[in-house]
Amino acid sequence: MKVAEITSLAAHPEQWRLLKSDPSLIPNTVNEVVRYESPVRAFSRKAVRAVEIAGTPIEKGARVVVIYGSANRDPLEWESPDIFDIRRDAARQLGFGHGTHGCAGQGLARLETQAILRALVERVDRIEVAGEPEWVLNNIIHRYARLPLQLFPA
Repeated sequence: MKVAEITSLAAHPEQWRLLKSDPSLIPNTVNEVVRYESPVRAFSRKAVRAVEIAGTPIEKGARVVVIYGSANRDPLEWESPDIFDIRRDAARQLGFGHGTHGCAGQGLARLETQAILRALVERVDRIEVAGEPEWVLNNIIHRYARLPLQLFPA
């Protein structure tokens, strides 16, 4: 996730400037990046009872797949979902799962990412993508194999 944070801020320099001018947005930035970049592609569960979701009946025992990138950019849930905005209240993003299926390590991931962003805000003037990123082919995790970035000191 930490690379996605930096990449999103490099691709949206106006958001980086906003974060530098208001570091109190760091916790919210973590949520917005997880919403916008969804590090987990999909996950499935078996329906334990018959239910209807958005008018679609789901039978007991049916496999249900959550596609996080789709859920985190659902226009029924998010205003302007394809816009990266660190001022957005993205606390309800699903990138860390939810309830009993929430990521056990999300607290640590948030703390680590916030610490990295605080250090970068203090030391880096701007971030630029310095080459073509390479994605890892993986059905579950959405991550880079290689991402060349250039950090310009403050």
